[in-house]
Amino acid sequence: MDWLTATQSFCLVVQHGSFTRAAAVEEVSASAMSKRIDWLEKQLGLSLLIRTTRQVSLTEAGHNFMPKAQALIKQFKAVVSETQQYNATPRGLLKITAPQVIGSTIVMPHILAFQKQYPDITVQLGVMPLANNPDLDHDLIICRKRDGFDSANHKGSPLLSYAMGLFAAPGYLRSHPPINTLSDLARHKMLISGIQKKLGVERMSNGEDLSLEHYGFVSDNIEALLYAAVNEMGITFAPPAFINSQVDGGLLVRVLPEVFCTPREVWCFYPKTEFMPLKSRLFLDFIKGRV
Repeated sequence: MDWLTATQSFCLVVQHGSFTRAAAVEEVSASAMSKRIDWLEKQLGLSLLIRTTRQVSLTEAGHNFMPKAQALIKQFKAVVSETQQYNATPRGLLKITAPQVIGSTIVMPHILAFQKQYPDITVQLGVMPLANNPDLDHDLIICRKRDGFDSANHKGSPLLSYAMGLFAAPGYLRSHPPINTLSDLARHKMLISGIQKKLGVERMSNGEDLSLEHYGFVSDNIEALLYAAVNEMGITFAPPAFINSQVDGGLLVRVLPEVFCTPREVWCFYPKTEFMPLKSRLFLDFIKGRV
């Protein structure tokens, strides 16, 4: 006899209210089931069940032991199920969501490489609104770390950090007042996101707070913001590594190159379950190994 078998038998007897019905589930005799419970009670040194000719009920000790026993069995089954996945070829649909700029610049290159290694996993990449918190409808949610977000339904893992700089079109800078300090930006139109508009300020790497009251365009679409900047509508924020093509092509240039916004952290959130699905774990480990 072993603890796990005896504990599982105890849970079955309580669940079905009968040694006979529990024994049928386990495909053993009722006397064998009774011996398992006798062994468990002997090891614990107390009675867990009150047996009568008509029913089985819990003692006070049984009531205390029952939820812990159920949790133990559930955890063990989860471990077995998770381990068994590694015998099979990873396959199925992996649902990922991320804000547009993170999805297109950070996540998408990893998806391309991931699917070459795991061709039987289909990836669905959705666009997550910037202001939204992680949901439970996706396997992985890759977004900026949310200050104050503390969901009991999620786990999170840090991936990387980045800092945004200020960018404008050369033509815009030639036709507007010069910018030598952050305070000079008060005479310029800013191109900002909805979150930036709501906050009204951006903390910079030198410790100064840049006011965002003077804005000329607001959008949560990074492509729209870059389009506006390229077409000389104002000055926008962007991580330098995300807009290499616009900078290399001379469409945008850095404004105050020595100044950055305070760094942002990109995290991967996922539903808090007994065990993480294999396809989710594989992608998270894959992207962590590449960033």
